[in-house]
Amino acid sequence: MGRHDRVNIINPPQQSEAAPRLIGYVSISTLCDLIDASEATIRDWVKLGYLPKPVRMPTGTLRWKWAEIEKKLDGTGAGTPEDDDPILRASRGG
Repeated sequence: MGRHDRVNIINPPQQSEAAPRLIGYVSISTLCDLIDASEATIRDWVKLGYLPKPVRMPTGTLRWKWAEIEKKLDGTGAGTPEDDDPILRASRGG
């Protein structure tokens, strides 16, 4: 009879599931990718108050805080830009 070589079965290392990376501050190009909009649209939405204004980082670059973007987009953020105006708010009894 023939000789059989012993085969060692090697199990691959278990892959650990990495926690998803939390998004902190995003550039305009990343923001465009995340919400599928152009840079011009982002700038327009900031002017209209649909999105929050970006913050300037110590390096001088502008970034948006992702948590604030999510609040605005899902409707849990601040209301319309007029709500920030104290005169308009007072005229409505607020």
